[in-house]
Amino acid sequence: MKALTFNLGITINDVPEKEVNRDFVLIRPTRVLINGLENAIYVGLLWVEPFRILGSTGIGKIESVGLDIDKSLEGKLVLVLPYSQTYGGIGTEIDGLLSEKASIPFDSIVLLPQSKFSEKYILYPYASFALQLPNYINNGNTLIIGSGLYGIISALYLKDIVSKVIIYREDGVSPKIIGVEETRHLSQEWDNIIITTFKSWVRAFLDDISKSNTRVIMPKLMNTWPLVSSNKIRFIIPKEIDGALEFIDKKISDKLFSELVAFSNDLLASFPASKAGVIIKVDEIFK
Repeated sequence: MKALTFNLGITINDVPEKEVNRDFVLIRPTRVLINGLENAIYVGLLWVEPFRILGSTGIGKIESVGLDIDKSLEGKLVLVLPYSQTYGGIGTEIDGLLSEKASIPFDSIVLLPQSKFSEKYILYPYASFALQLPNYINNGNTLIIGSGLYGIISALYLKDIVSKVIIYREDGVSPKIIGVEETRHLSQEWDNIIITTFKSWVRAFLDDISKSNTRVIMPKLMNTWPLVSSNKIRFIIPKEIDGALEFIDKKISDKLFSELVAFSNDLLASFPASKAGVIIKVDEIFK
């Protein structure tokens, strides 16, 4: 089968179909999101094993299931989260979604509405992360470092919950959010810091930009990354969570969605992503 793999570069190769382990499902992907994680692999900020099939987040239909999984799920539309609590990162530590068929751990899928489908639901992992943040932070001044999908959607959610939300950005690409400030300078005034960038300088200088009681949060996307982490950092796993789809329906307008992501039928030309994310129409590429 055809798959997009990484080996000192990104190429489309013929690879053997994967076995479906007893706690896995076989998915035929229809949409896969290229985001900051894939960009980090592409530019060398994040290492993966040679010939790893990329693709951490996406939507597809279940073709078959492993021995331990309910067969009634076959034919169902599901979302694939970027992290399996059993096996690690999808498209990083185990093979991902950018292939004709993908063998995916059952604990990293979310059943989607089968009749009322929206392309926006591919943002589920980011909404899941954002909705869990109030369990880890207080309502004080909050700095978000990184202006990708985790950063923007977290800011969108937190702006009505905490006293102040500021995004630190090194570019100016991402859409502006009413009620969210921006900065290019860092200080020690923050009650909460949310790190959503793969750039290592943030973690290296964390003590210089945080107080002793600052709460620091990152998304959990892999078991083997980051290699070095401060004891201050708490990790949140993007997982199935009540209210995520409702948040997307209510807060992610068509205008914002179009500003955040683009659609593409050209797989190789989609790296690095031109916006915060690029949705690959996998079912049209791998016909």
